[in-house]
Amino acid sequence: MLASAPEADVRHDCLLALGWAGANQAGARRGWRDAAPGPPQPLAAGRGKSRRKCYTAALEEGRDLLLPWGASEIVANLYVGDLQDAVKFDGVIISVLADVPACEPRRSIQLPFLANGRATLDSTAALIDAALELKLRVLVHCEEGSERAPLVVAWYLVTRRSMSLDEAYSLLRARRPIVRDRRKWLGNFNQ
Repeated sequence: MLASAPEADVRHDCLLALGWAGANQAGARRGWRDAAPGPPQPLAAGRGKSRRKCYTAALEEGRDLLLPWGASEIVANLYVGDLQDAVKFDGVIISVLADVPACEPRRSIQLPFLANGRATLDSTAALIDAALELKLRVLVHCEEGSERAPLVVAWYLVTRRSMSLDEAYSLLRARRPIVRDRRKWLGNFNQ
């Protein structure tokens, strides 16, 4: 459902105040239902808000303002993110998407999520481990950075860092609040 024009204007202003100069284009790519139509406009005089005030106002008004998270560091040099983060990331990029989007950086390593079951998870964990041993920055990404990529990183934390799945997901949610627990997708792999 699209928001009314005033509500869309407020959301657009909030996105601009949060530093998203291309708020409309970003909104369209990220699926924001009510990003303001048309090209981004500068904030009108006197309407600018600080990031904190803008976010607080959106919450108080009961609006579900989706913020651009950016890549989240889970442990030293290991990040979880989305496709947009991959485009600007400097380091090893591991994509767990089944298809290769047109905007995927050419240097990305494609390891589709559960393509070969547990073998894919184990290969991805080994790759992450090797890159981190070389002191490289590693981004594991899916489309939104909330389900598939976090599950792959959780698997890495369980198999290579001796954490339980509960501990891994607690850490992931603490560092990236949009993470959704999808351990059920592992089926019998986690036994």
